[in-house]
Amino acid sequence: MSAESYKAKGNIYFNEKDYESAVKEYSEAISRNSRNAVYYTNRALCYLKLGKYDNVISDCNLAIGIDTKSVKGHYMLGQALTEKANFDSAVSHLQIAYELSITDKVTKVNFSGEIIQALLSARKKKWESENQRRHKDETEFLKYIKGLINAEREKQLQKVIQNKNSFGSTFSKLVNLHPTEIQDKLDQINKIHDEKLSQIEQVFAQSEENHHGPKEIPDYFLDKISFNIMHDPVITPSGITYERAHLKEHFKKIGQFDPLSRLECRESDLYPNLALKEAIEDYLSKNGWAADY
Repeated sequence: MSAESYKAKGNIYFNEKDYESAVKEYSEAISRNSRNAVYYTNRALCYLKLGKYDNVISDCNLAIGIDTKSVKGHYMLGQALTEKANFDSAVSHLQIAYELSITDKVTKVNFSGEIIQALLSARKKKWESENQRRHKDETEFLKYIKGLINAEREKQLQKVIQNKNSFGSTFSKLVNLHPTEIQDKLDQINKIHDEKLSQIEQVFAQSEENHHGPKEIPDYFLDKISFNIMHDPVITPSGITYERAHLKEHFKKIGQFDPLSRLECRESDLYPNLALKEAIEDYLSKNGWAADY
């Protein structure tokens, strides 16, 4: 049997969701033609369905080695790297996949919107991972600072209690002679250090609130078709901004016109809204929770 025959059998198994059998057929195709990137991406998709992310990474790297413009190779590699918490590389490959998917040279790709969602999801997971690490570090630092404050409190309390030179040879004598004065000093030390603890806790609480940010995204950051935050905003001749991938899908499925103004519009009429893209990027850098809104 030829490599293409094994690929065809693999496709049948894949459609039946028998991914293990599909892997065997694609592997046979690869054994007969190891220079076809599609065979590797087909097998990688099976591994992705099976949750075998290391295998996905291996096959996608092989596919990209054969065809650097393999959209599926970069896309699935980004997905697998996201699952492995290698977020920087995941975002990089998903960005490449998206850019390839919207070029004129790649005409068969019809899942740019899915790539965007995977990209935004990877960015959000990266933010969540960094935020968890930051929260852990801040919690440990707060604990350390509070320990220093309480240690200084104890030091000052002991100094008052053990100050025999000024008030007598024993603490009992000290208390009997100056109970009110001593207690006032102890109370004042506790008050000062309690205030310090309260202030430092407020600072950390405010920091935590700032990192979580507001829970509402500005409307003008949202695509008017999908209502998701935009990654690649483009402007139509009517002056309305949309997510490029979703607008292209609208052109393909519904017609060559602006969804809101209903005026004629084609892909060649679009131009990037660079100012808005920059504003969204800045917003997401400070509000990572919104990346997969």
